[in-house]
Amino acid sequence: MAAAPDASADARLGWRDMSTLALLVVMYVLLMADSRLMSAIVPELAAEYGVGNKTLGLVGTAFVLSGAVMAVVFGALCDRVARKKLLVVTVLVGEIPCLLTGFHWFTESFMAFAALRLLTGIGMGGIGPIAYSLVADYFGQRHRAKASAGITVAWAVGILLGPSLAGYLTDSYGWRIGFILAAAPSFPLALLFAWVAREPERGARDTVAKAQLRPSYVGGSWHVLRNRTNLAIYLQGLFGTIPWGVTGFWAISYFEQVGGVSKAMATSLQNLVGVGAIAGAIAFGVIGDRLQARRPAYVPIMCGVGVLVGILPFSLLFNLSLDDTEITWMFLIAVAAGFTAACASSNVKAILMNENDPHQRGRVFGLLSLIEGVGPGFGPVLGAMFFEWWGMAAGMNFAIAWWVPCGLSLFMCSRTLSRDRHRANAPVPCHASALME
Repeated sequence: MAAAPDASADARLGWRDMSTLALLVVMYVLLMADSRLMSAIVPELAAEYGVGNKTLGLVGTAFVLSGAVMAVVFGALCDRVARKKLLVVTVLVGEIPCLLTGFHWFTESFMAFAALRLLTGIGMGGIGPIAYSLVADYFGQRHRAKASAGITVAWAVGILLGPSLAGYLTDSYGWRIGFILAAAPSFPLALLFAWVAREPERGARDTVAKAQLRPSYVGGSWHVLRNRTNLAIYLQGLFGTIPWGVTGFWAISYFEQVGGVSKAMATSLQNLVGVGAIAGAIAFGVIGDRLQARRPAYVPIMCGVGVLVGILPFSLLFNLSLDDTEITWMFLIAVAAGFTAACASSNVKAILMNENDPHQRGRVFGLLSLIEGVGPGFGPVLGAMFFEWWGMAAGMNFAIAWWVPCGLSLFMCSRTLSRDRHRANAPVPCHASALME
């Protein structure tokens, strides 16, 4: 006999959980802003430290990859300890070295600068799996895509805010000011989070009672990879981050060199892609929750269609010439590109929340963070390789084409969803010792 749904699973949202989500979003914005600061001050760093772009690029890659690796560690840890405290510690670990980067005394040498960036990356890696694990236990299935959209919006706002802080203030106040402004607000926010947030019970918002979960499902990391839905989501993440990583790093240079536009216009086009992504994450998060209530398999199908449709506006954006196209149309195409490509961003996180045991979500999202670090980590070097082999135009189109297997992987996810859900919800009694609290 199937387990009865937990009455608390879709309970009305309370002010405390909504306030907690708001604090998570703001802290996430600041951490993401810090992650993109360096890309806007490369000339200033090269001039001060006397190093080349290749060396600075290696620091940027090491920053991203160190966070991606640490995400696996923090993910496993948050399945075992109190996540509220762990999140506060993680934010402090990331933001203390970020703040110190903003002071000349701590960054007189390039090695000191690089070391502080690596330490910041370690803290950056922890917030993703912890935040999504918390969100899954603060919100039920009918609200998880919308709540995940808040984190996605924070990511998009952060990657717009970071370069803007550096770009607008560096000439007047030096390149270090951005690190101070990105880090300083996180300390009172972390204290406020520690006061406002509650430590949620694992699985309290899920429909299957913890006493009925399979021992093999609750215990051990191996089940994370045995779950075919997880594998499909990981595959789409691997394929999908490559075009995001390449376009995110090279778009402005591409628009300048191939499109022949000014830096300001190139920056505006990239920012409009980000604006579209913010709108898309919110809109498709709402739609995803509605589809989840009707038939869960519709959610990955919607995501797959959105990703594949999004290839068209991205192709137009990087292949149309401003000499032949009105600038208003280019702006609309940029917004449409970000809007459609963001279809999957919120919903794949909700899928993982809904299809995995609450005691393993940290590990699930830790692995996803590692995989999603491939694009941002290797995007600069992959783009350079593609451009060297085929030229900038063909290389950018090749990068965009990686969204094809991404979309197909999401269609595959729609076929595995019902089977994995049935296996997860099968009420097989187990001993309390098998539960990992």
